[in-house]
Amino acid sequence: MPSPKDDYTLDIMPEDRIFTYARPDDLIIVIMGMTGAGKSTFINRFCNIEPEGLMSVNHGLRSCTRGIDVATFTLPSTHRVYPNRRLVLVDTPGFDDTDAGEYEILRRIAVWLASVYAKHNMQTKVAGLVYLHNIAHNRMGRTSLLGHDLFRSICGPAALGTVVIASTHWEALLHNPAAGPVRENDLKEFLTKSLSQGAVYQRIDATDPRRDIGDVIDYILGKNVVATQVQEELVELGKRVAETAAAQKLRETLESWIVNPE
Repeated sequence: MPSPKDDYTLDIMPEDRIFTYARPDDLIIVIMGMTGAGKSTFINRFCNIEPEGLMSVNHGLRSCTRGIDVATFTLPSTHRVYPNRRLVLVDTPGFDDTDAGEYEILRRIAVWLASVYAKHNMQTKVAGLVYLHNIAHNRMGRTSLLGHDLFRSICGPAALGTVVIASTHWEALLHNPAAGPVRENDLKEFLTKSLSQGAVYQRIDATDPRRDIGDVIDYILGKNVVATQVQEELVELGKRVAETAAAQKLRETLESWIVNPE
């Protein structure tokens, strides 16, 4: 096996929260989505902690997760696939972050993933990724579309088979239950390409969100660990973040926005 390349380390900033104590057998699940989609709440509920307990939860207009936050959890000895293994849930900022631009968020996520992958000679891979979508939003704006496109570029084709795309905030539609299925069908239609390439969709309902979140984690833990495309680009191919497919997609999209402003 070739040695990991370290050109990407030139993109690491002093303030970055690199996961320096990653283990080769860690089960890493990366939680992504736009600001307010419920990433921190997802982790808190899985860890059976009150929503404000482990990860800070956003209730306002400003982004809450500034860097990369990590929660570790030891699976029970009775777990059917990975007894006593360490599960690492990764909370990431959204690409619509109020305090940093899209490229900065991409950089933070990319170097975090690369550092984990390189630490034990490319043994520490990703068990899966979760992309959360706030069903209370009645349209997919272009920033949301960009966020999903960047997520796909980070994953790459191989990792899409470990992806769960989940809708959240169903409690916001309890007063208008007819809107839910319509928005869900629109979301699934938008996700057609990702779903056809191996990703799966799940609703995190308002009735028992902790159960639904557990189902998402269990599904991912039934898959094989895999390196994401951005990990391969940075660690195996020796690219810098600006040279990755995700960065190229970001540049193309921002240039198109200049030509065709919303």
